[in-house]
Amino acid sequence: MELLQGLLERSSQPVLAEPGPDLKHIEQAIRAALCAPDHRALQPWRYLVVSGAARERLAAIYVASQQAAQPQRSAAEIERLRQQPLRAPTLIVAILRPSQDAAVPMHEQWLSMGAAVQNLLLALHAQGFAAIWRTGALATDAAVRSALGVQAEESIAALVYVGSPPPAPRRAERPQAQSFWRVWS
Repeated sequence: MELLQGLLERSSQPVLAEPGPDLKHIEQAIRAALCAPDHRALQPWRYLVVSGAARERLAAIYVASQQAAQPQRSAAEIERLRQQPLRAPTLIVAILRPSQDAAVPMHEQWLSMGAAVQNLLLALHAQGFAAIWRTGALATDAAVRSALGVQAEESIAALVYVGSPPPAPRRAERPQAQSFWRVWS
């Protein structure tokens, strides 16, 4: 896939099917993520891959955590939580691992993390997969963070759901570019 074409065609796909990427595809996508702009080469990122039966274990963690926090949740809400990790064959958890470097403020490390996730999404797209970047309350939930081994100083920046695109992929409506820029002099 030609780079510019891939950039212009990629869109988030909420419906994902089997097969998901294998470890070779994931490694390629991670290699692309590692090429993100990164002031002082801090590499403030790490990734967890969740697939197969591990998705069911993650679903159980989601449910237990949320039932403990809000025992009055309805059966429908609990089932929705249980299904979240199962909506794609693979999840990639992108974790910001900040570095204490006086020359690189935290917002630059977050920007680098975002660029790395975008590279990951584009690399998956280039390999024929579809993905959607989500976060939500579970990304900051203490029990979920603990179960995934996220350290106190780290943050879950993205839950990237990955799989094969549906037969008729969703096409995002794109605004006209000219309304977003101008020449300054």
